[in-house]
Amino acid sequence: MIHSSRQARPTSTLRRTASATPSFNTTAADFSRQFTFQHLLNSPLPSPALPSIVPRHGKKPTPRPIRKAVRLCARLSAYLFGFTVLFWLASVVRHSLFAPTSTTYLSLHVNEYTGAPQDPAVLEAVPVVITDAHRKPKWTVSIPRGAGFPLKPSQYAQLCAQSEDIIQQLHTSVSHSHFHTSSVEAQRAATGFVDVQEAHDQGLLSNPTATKGQPDAANAADVEGAIRAQRNIQAQVYDETRDSGICGKTLTFILESADAGLGKTLLGLWMAFGLAQEEGRSFFIDDTNWAYGKYTTYFKPPPSPSCRPPPPTQRLPCPRQTRHLIVSTATYRWVFNDLLEPLSHDHHSRHKPSRKQRAFSFARAGHDALFHLVGADAEYLSTRLTELDSTTHSRGGLTIGLHVRRGDRHPWERQYSDSYTPHTTYSSTAHSLLTDAFNPTNETILSPEAQTRLSASRILLASDDPEIYSAPEFTTFSTERAQSQIQLASKATLDAALPKPGSRKAPTEDPAFIKFVEPNVGWEGGFFASIFWGLGNAAEGRAAARGTREERPKQAPSEESLRLREYVGRAYLLDLKVVGSADRVVCGVSSLGCRILGVMKGWEEVGGGAGWRNVDGGYGGWVGFVEDD
Repeated sequence: MIHSSRQARPTSTLRRTASATPSFNTTAADFSRQFTFQHLLNSPLPSPALPSIVPRHGKKPTPRPIRKAVRLCARLSAYLFGFTVLFWLASVVRHSLFAPTSTTYLSLHVNEYTGAPQDPAVLEAVPVVITDAHRKPKWTVSIPRGAGFPLKPSQYAQLCAQSEDIIQQLHTSVSHSHFHTSSVEAQRAATGFVDVQEAHDQGLLSNPTATKGQPDAANAADVEGAIRAQRNIQAQVYDETRDSGICGKTLTFILESADAGLGKTLLGLWMAFGLAQEEGRSFFIDDTNWAYGKYTTYFKPPPSPSCRPPPPTQRLPCPRQTRHLIVSTATYRWVFNDLLEPLSHDHHSRHKPSRKQRAFSFARAGHDALFHLVGADAEYLSTRLTELDSTTHSRGGLTIGLHVRRGDRHPWERQYSDSYTPHTTYSSTAHSLLTDAFNPTNETILSPEAQTRLSASRILLASDDPEIYSAPEFTTFSTERAQSQIQLASKATLDAALPKPGSRKAPTEDPAFIKFVEPNVGWEGGFFASIFWGLGNAAEGRAAARGTREERPKQAPSEESLRLREYVGRAYLLDLKVVGSADRVVCGVSSLGCRILGVMKGWEEVGGGAGWRNVDGGYGGWVGFVEDD
């Protein structure tokens, strides 16, 4: 028998003892002593309830999955309503705290003199960064009322340079705040330019006009002055009783330039006209403050638009997509940025024909529409060309035009970059062109016909240096001046024209009372800016030589200065007209005049034909503007 070590579990009884049931006759103290935890252990477990045989009355309870779904929908609705309210409140607060604001370029920079931030409300033309109601950065250019028109060329250049800084800053901020966007999208957002009129309509800028398209009292003088300038240039008849309306898109070319030469202005004028045609802009020319005087002194008025020019506050130098664009020599690098050629010493393989041809087409369109001389110069040109036809072309001869630029323009070819292309390079090129035309097989003895045609040929020489015409390299063949209507004189020629010292009685008294006379300054050596600015004003010429000349002197040039400057401009244009009409042209492309001659000859000639020959070895062919112009 196996004995278990466990003790037998006591048998529990289901019968309640009398001591387990408290009596109602006992007191609370007796009950607490009698009812102990043992009573709970001895009490039986409750029996589970059995299902009721009688059906319950009332509604059936909703199944548990449906109740969960209803509760979930209620919670989601409550959350959605809460988020909507919070979003609405945040929107109200944001619109109240972050209303559309504008910040000028100057307010983003520290004054270099005071070290304090500039006041945004400056009375000068500046780019403006605009923050709209959606916190999106945009920018425009604000030109205050009464600023005058046109601004100085340096002011237009400064506006474009500041605009580049604004775009760069916006691009950086957008790139940092929108790190998930691509660089192209960030750049597009950073260059969010808003036109002036659109900024006015949207309330982002204060509107300088009382009514849309009409000038207010503060700006009326500037607008009327601009209209009068267009009347003088383009001979447009404005009906004061009828509002012809402001042009939708315009391009205004400013002739005023810090450059003394005429070539850069002329070529840029033609290219701007071609650009205006391509973009469907009405074209205007402003000759206010032009160093050469009035546009109509030299050319016929350009085609007249059927609409009025916009107010000065809406004409901007950049960006190019602005509605009313201003172009001057100071803004070429921004306006013609996609047409500029890099200036290096290996152009033969790097230049892009498509870009170059597009620039050429712009210039050619401007040449055909605008390069028409007037007055005595037009009459002389017609007579001169008729004379060349009768003496040369009627006998089978050729005309070879030579354009020799000296002065302050040096070749791009390295070995001559500090001096000038030798005379022999021009003369030998001209002779080779005649040889190719009349003796292509290099015969020792020419046929009588070839000899006659060769003897009838002429070399037409044009230069800014009067001493070139007497150089021995250009006297061995039938070489003559391209035109003799207006000639630039050397100092020796000017001195010879003055009265001899002995022809008038010199004062015999105190020499301190002898009147000082400025010595003559001739054009030997070529065209220099200091000589041009010194015409009729020696002090301004000396300031230009020192580099201290004011961009726009407070005192307008005298009548004598303007008369002498007009002679220089007319001589230059006549030289170009006659040389450009020759059958062949030889020149150095570093000169702006040579590029203009290429435009006159046509794309086929500059693209490889014999009609235009470049002798500057630093460049392979024709070019419009380069980065260093």
